[in-house]
Amino acid sequence: METDQIRSKSLSILAKAGLSILISLPVLDDGLELRDQDEVLNRLLSMGPVAAASCGFDRVKSLAWLRREKLVASLTDAEIRFLERGDGPPEHFQTQIEAMWVLAWALCLVPQLDFWKDCDNHFVTLMPNLKVSQSSSELRRKAQLRPRDELVTACDLAYCLHWVIRQAEIEGKEPPSGLKSYVIVERRRALEWLLSKESWDAISLDT
Repeated sequence: METDQIRSKSLSILAKAGLSILISLPVLDDGLELRDQDEVLNRLLSMGPVAAASCGFDRVKSLAWLRREKLVASLTDAEIRFLERGDGPPEHFQTQIEAMWVLAWALCLVPQLDFWKDCDNHFVTLMPNLKVSQSSSELRRKAQLRPRDELVTACDLAYCLHWVIRQAEIEGKEPPSGLKSYVIVERRRALEWLLSKESWDAISLDT
Protein backbone atom coordinates (compact mmCIF):
# COMPACT_ATOMS: atom_id res chain seq x y z
CA MET A 1 0.00 0.00 0.00
CA GLU A 2 1.33 3.45 -0.94
CA THR A 3 1.91 6.03 1.79
CA ASP A 4 -0.76 8.36 0.41
CA GLN A 5 -3.29 5.53 0.58
CA ILE A 6 -2.31 4.85 4.18
CA ARG A 7 -2.73 8.52 5.11
CA SER A 8 -6.09 8.67 3.33
CA LYS A 9 -7.29 5.76 5.44
CA SER A 10 -6.15 7.56 8.61
CA LEU A 11 -7.92 10.74 7.54
CA SER A 12 -11.12 8.81 6.92
CA ILE A 13 -11.05 7.29 10.42
CA LEU A 14 -10.30 10.68 11.95
CA ALA A 15 -13.16 12.32 10.05
CA LYS A 16 -15.64 9.72 11.33
CA ALA A 17 -14.57 10.66 14.87
CA GLY A 18 -14.93 14.37 14.14
CA LEU A 19 -11.16 14.93 14.16
CA SER A 20 -8.75 16.54 11.73
CA ILE A 21 -5.01 17.13 11.35
CA LEU A 22 -2.78 19.45 9.37
CA ILE A 23 -2.62 18.37 5.75
CA SER A 24 1.11 19.10 5.90
CA LEU A 25 1.68 16.52 8.65
CA PRO A 26 4.45 14.24 7.29
CA VAL A 27 3.59 10.75 6.11
CA LEU A 28 5.60 7.73 7.16
CA ASP A 29 8.80 6.84 5.37
CA ASP A 30 8.60 4.23 2.59
CA GLY A 31 11.77 2.61 3.90
CA LEU A 32 10.37 1.39 7.23
CA GLU A 33 11.72 -2.03 8.20
CA LEU A 34 9.64 -4.62 10.01
CA ARG A 35 11.26 -6.41 12.93
CA ASP A 36 11.66 -10.16 13.05
CA GLN A 37 8.78 -12.09 14.62
CA ASP A 38 10.96 -13.65 17.31
CA GLU A 39 12.22 -10.23 18.37
CA VAL A 40 8.65 -8.95 18.67
CA LEU A 41 7.62 -12.04 20.62
CA ASN A 42 10.57 -11.73 22.98
CA ARG A 43 9.78 -8.09 23.64
CA LEU A 44 6.14 -8.85 24.42
CA LEU A 45 7.04 -11.76 26.68
CA SER A 46 9.73 -9.79 28.51
CA MET A 47 7.33 -6.94 29.27
CA GLY A 48 4.73 -9.26 30.83
CA PRO A 49 6.57 -10.03 34.08
CA VAL A 50 7.57 -6.36 34.44
CA ALA A 51 3.93 -5.31 34.14
CA ALA A 52 2.94 -8.04 36.61
CA ALA A 53 5.55 -6.87 39.11
CA SER A 54 4.38 -3.27 38.74
CA CYS A 55 0.92 -4.49 39.78
CA GLY A 56 2.17 -6.33 42.85
CA PHE A 57 3.53 -9.69 41.63
CA ASP A 58 6.79 -10.78 43.24
CA ARG A 59 9.73 -9.13 41.45
CA VAL A 60 12.11 -11.99 42.27
CA LYS A 61 9.74 -14.54 40.72
CA SER A 62 9.29 -12.30 37.68
CA LEU A 63 13.02 -12.10 37.12
CA ALA A 64 13.46 -15.82 37.70
CA TRP A 65 10.86 -16.59 35.00
CA LEU A 66 12.58 -14.24 32.56
CA ARG A 67 15.93 -15.89 33.19
CA ARG A 68 14.45 -19.35 32.73
CA GLU A 69 12.89 -18.27 29.42
CA LYS A 70 16.13 -16.54 28.36
CA LEU A 71 14.39 -13.20 27.96
CA VAL A 72 16.49 -10.90 30.14
CA ALA A 73 18.30 -9.56 27.07
CA SER A 74 14.96 -8.23 25.78
CA LEU A 75 14.45 -6.01 28.85
CA THR A 76 15.33 -2.33 28.92
CA ASP A 77 17.80 -1.04 31.50
CA ALA A 78 14.93 0.64 33.36
CA GLU A 79 13.00 -2.63 33.49
CA ILE A 80 16.01 -4.51 34.84
CA ARG A 81 16.55 -1.90 37.55
CA PHE A 82 12.89 -2.08 38.50
CA LEU A 83 12.92 -5.86 38.82
CA GLU A 84 16.26 -6.04 40.61
CA ARG A 85 15.94 -3.05 42.94
CA GLY A 86 12.43 -1.69 42.63
CA ASP A 87 13.70 1.51 41.01
CA GLY A 88 11.24 3.65 39.13
CA PRO A 89 7.53 4.37 39.49
CA PRO A 90 5.33 1.28 39.00
CA GLU A 91 2.85 3.43 37.06
CA HIS A 92 5.35 3.79 34.23
CA PHE A 93 5.40 0.04 33.67
CA GLN A 94 1.64 -0.29 34.15
CA THR A 95 0.93 2.06 31.25
CA GLN A 96 3.23 -0.07 29.08
CA ILE A 97 0.50 -2.72 29.13
CA GLU A 98 -1.08 -0.74 26.29
CA ALA A 99 2.14 -1.17 24.30
CA MET A 100 1.99 -4.89 25.05
CA TRP A 101 -1.55 -4.95 23.68
CA VAL A 102 -0.28 -3.57 20.36
CA LEU A 103 2.49 -6.17 20.20
CA ALA A 104 -0.07 -8.91 20.90
CA TRP A 105 -2.25 -7.51 18.10
CA ALA A 106 0.76 -7.35 15.77
CA LEU A 107 1.34 -11.04 16.49
CA CYS A 108 -2.32 -11.92 15.76
CA LEU A 109 -2.90 -12.89 19.38
CA VAL A 110 -5.76 -10.39 19.58
CA PRO A 111 -8.06 -9.75 16.60
CA GLN A 112 -8.61 -5.99 16.61
CA LEU A 113 -6.86 -2.77 17.57
CA ASP A 114 -9.23 0.02 18.61
CA PHE A 115 -7.47 3.21 19.72
CA TRP A 116 -10.63 4.37 21.47
CA LYS A 117 -10.68 1.38 23.83
CA ASP A 118 -8.29 0.26 26.57
CA CYS A 119 -6.77 -3.19 26.29
CA ASP A 120 -9.07 -6.07 27.19
CA ASN A 121 -9.44 -6.82 30.92
CA HIS A 122 -8.70 -10.47 30.15
CA PHE A 123 -5.41 -9.70 28.41
CA VAL A 124 -3.47 -11.29 31.26
CA THR A 125 -5.02 -14.68 30.43
CA LEU A 126 -3.39 -14.59 26.98
CA MET A 127 0.07 -14.35 28.53
CA PRO A 128 1.97 -17.15 30.28
CA ASN A 129 0.73 -17.70 33.85
CA LEU A 130 3.62 -16.57 36.04
CA LYS A 131 2.00 -17.93 39.19
CA VAL A 132 2.58 -21.48 37.95
CA SER A 133 5.74 -20.65 35.96
CA GLN A 134 4.01 -21.49 32.68
CA SER A 135 6.29 -21.73 29.66
CA SER A 136 6.02 -19.29 26.75
CA SER A 137 5.94 -22.16 24.24
CA GLU A 138 2.15 -22.14 23.72
CA LEU A 139 2.03 -18.42 23.02
CA ARG A 140 4.98 -18.74 20.66
CA ARG A 141 3.16 -21.47 18.77
CA LYS A 142 0.07 -19.26 18.26
CA ALA A 143 1.87 -16.09 17.21
CA GLN A 144 2.09 -14.93 13.60
CA LEU A 145 3.31 -11.47 12.67
CA ARG A 146 0.84 -9.38 10.67
CA PRO A 147 1.73 -8.07 7.20
CA ARG A 148 3.83 -4.91 7.06
CA ASP A 149 1.03 -2.82 5.51
CA GLU A 150 -1.29 -3.49 8.46
CA LEU A 151 1.37 -2.36 10.92
CA VAL A 152 2.30 0.75 8.94
CA THR A 153 -1.37 1.70 8.61
CA ALA A 154 -1.87 1.37 12.38
CA CYS A 155 1.31 3.34 13.04
CA ASP A 156 0.19 6.21 10.83
CA LEU A 157 -3.17 6.41 12.60
CA ALA A 158 -1.42 6.37 15.99
CA TYR A 159 0.84 9.20 14.82
CA CYS A 160 -2.14 11.27 13.66
CA LEU A 161 -4.04 10.66 16.90
CA HIS A 162 -0.95 11.59 18.92
CA TRP A 163 -0.77 14.88 17.01
CA VAL A 164 -4.43 15.55 17.81
CA ILE A 165 -3.79 14.95 21.51
CA ARG A 166 -0.68 17.15 21.54
CA GLN A 167 -2.62 19.98 19.92
CA ALA A 168 -5.30 19.68 22.57
CA GLU A 169 -2.64 19.84 25.29
CA ILE A 170 -1.12 22.96 23.71
CA GLU A 171 -4.56 24.57 23.75
CA GLY A 172 -5.13 23.54 27.38
CA LYS A 173 -7.91 21.13 26.48
CA GLU A 174 -8.70 17.51 27.33
CA PRO A 175 -8.00 14.90 24.63
CA PRO A 176 -10.95 14.98 22.20
CA SER A 177 -13.27 12.21 21.04
CA GLY A 178 -12.82 10.11 24.19
CA LEU A 179 -9.15 9.44 23.50
CA LYS A 180 -6.74 8.70 26.34
CA SER A 181 -3.27 10.17 26.07
CA TYR A 182 -1.34 7.27 27.64
CA VAL A 183 -3.14 4.73 25.45
CA ILE A 184 -2.19 6.53 22.24
CA VAL A 185 1.37 7.28 23.35
CA GLU A 186 2.21 3.74 24.48
CA ARG A 187 0.58 2.14 21.46
CA ARG A 188 2.39 4.48 19.11
CA ARG A 189 5.68 3.67 20.86
CA ALA A 190 5.15 -0.04 20.20
CA LEU A 191 4.21 0.53 16.56
CA GLU A 192 7.16 2.84 15.92
CA TRP A 193 9.45 0.25 17.53
CA LEU A 194 8.02 -2.50 15.34
CA LEU A 195 8.97 -0.50 12.26
CA SER A 196 12.45 0.63 13.29
CA LYS A 197 15.82 -0.62 14.48
CA GLU A 198 15.94 1.73 17.46
CA SER A 199 16.00 0.43 21.02
CA TRP A 200 12.73 0.63 22.94
CA ASP A 201 13.78 3.62 25.05
CA ALA A 202 15.22 5.48 22.05
CA ILE A 203 11.99 5.59 20.05
CA SER A 204 11.15 9.16 19.04
CA LEU A 205 7.56 10.21 19.65
CA ASP A 206 7.78 13.66 18.10
CA THR A 207 4.67 15.00 16.44
